[in-house]
Amino acid sequence: MNQSTASRQFSLWIAFLVAIGLLANSYAWFNIGALPDEAYYWVWSQRMQWSYFDHPPLIACLIRPFTELFGNNIAAIRIPAVVTWLVSCWLAWLFAWRIYRQQRVAALAVLVWSSLPIVQAGFHVVTPDIPLILFAWLSYYFCWRAVTSRSTRCWLLAGICAGLALLGKYPAILLLGTVFIALLFSSEGRRELFSRGPWLAAAVAALLFFPVVLWNYQHDWISFAFQFGHGVQQQITAPWRLFSLFLGGQLGVVLPWTFVAMVYASLRTSRWGLPAGSFSVHLLVTGFWLPLLLFGVAGLSAEAEANWPLLAYLPGSLLLAGALNRWLYPDGKQRNGLVAIVIAAYLVSLLLVNTIRFPWWLEYAGVQLPPQRTQISQTYGWPEVGQEVERLLAANPQGHRCKVVGASHQEAAMLALLLGNAGRAVASPHARISQYTLWQQETPPDPGRLCLYVEQFDRPGRIRDEVVLDGWGKWRRVSLLKLDNPDLTTRWFGFFVPEPETPAPS
Repeated sequence: MNQSTASRQFSLWIAFLVAIGLLANSYAWFNIGALPDEAYYWVWSQRMQWSYFDHPPLIACLIRPFTELFGNNIAAIRIPAVVTWLVSCWLAWLFAWRIYRQQRVAALAVLVWSSLPIVQAGFHVVTPDIPLILFAWLSYYFCWRAVTSRSTRCWLLAGICAGLALLGKYPAILLLGTVFIALLFSSEGRRELFSRGPWLAAAVAALLFFPVVLWNYQHDWISFAFQFGHGVQQQITAPWRLFSLFLGGQLGVVLPWTFVAMVYASLRTSRWGLPAGSFSVHLLVTGFWLPLLLFGVAGLSAEAEANWPLLAYLPGSLLLAGALNRWLYPDGKQRNGLVAIVIAAYLVSLLLVNTIRFPWWLEYAGVQLPPQRTQISQTYGWPEVGQEVERLLAANPQGHRCKVVGASHQEAAMLALLLGNAGRAVASPHARISQYTLWQQETPPDPGRLCLYVEQFDRPGRIRDEVVLDGWGKWRRVSLLKLDNPDLTTRWFGFFVPEPETPAPS
């Protein structure tokens, strides 16, 4: 078998594997219920404003058109995530082909990117990471084109995309830092710094982001302060333990062998066909290491979320694609053993992700897992909760117009989604601060029009018969729903109605 035939067959294998991943992810898209965070962002999309307490507004803007067209259902809410997954795979292919000028490397970039568990999970979960990923890919691509072709138009497009990434999620600021460092440390980059292009791009990005700054100014910088404090807040836990949690999270979201291979690939760029010291090398290597180092240092004092350094794995996928090409074809001939390992690694990634999504599948193979609370656990049971809410509201003469209360902002959002009305639910005054807090401060709900309070419990010992909500009186439990979930966990939902006020003695 000649080299071109072997390369063509391997590219077909890659296309086949990515198609399998697409089918598996599409099944999850339609068969996994809404997550509370997704419901929260849907509520945002029904109550549009320039920014929100937790994040900038772009995710709400992306959700709104699809729910207007297809209704307020979870499949429609997730369409931005599906589109982002497909477009990001295409951008990985295009960017890799432009840099390496080899179709095989471009195909490997798609394989690496689509194999990452955090990317597969993002196919069926709509979060602010979605606009961040989409416009980060576009920002990197247009910046690279701007430098290599000396195009002011590409700089303008890069600035627009960077601004939209900032409107998606605050860590997009790292895009600007990455590009500036890459420009500063490469000869063609320093040449561009004396042109108007990069400064025009920065100005456009700042202009697009200005409404978020203005909203924060009007709200005492509350969103910036929350996110900054969330990332650097000191913890009592020892730094080495916090860093271990951070590192373990990264090994989980991209899998250990992929993470280690990306690190190695970032340290040996000249071996993969990238010119030493070029803007391409500095852009990819800085883009990989800057988020990891920044959040790794933050992880010494605060517990970092695993998805925070997500931006690292865009350039990381391109670096690893170049390395894989040299490993699989060191002398122009295909190493069939390594090809089999790459294929097996992709299938293992797909299997692990879908085992987390659908743990009961293992029962068909005779494997019994212990109960595991994961993010997917939060999707279970809500249809039954919705039925119980509808029953209790129907039994209340004022149920058609009163509001329900969720114990947290997430539960309030899920109740709103179940009722199909973003304004029908409020969050408990004891819930952590969220966008609901700001809304309820601006327009305090009338306690007389609150008729049902819902709280979930993860263990029997926490179940309460009554609750007291500050300013909203005492509530007694009238119903308790026990749900045995497919992942062998159990949750309980308590439903409470307000106690009538006791008249004062005469």
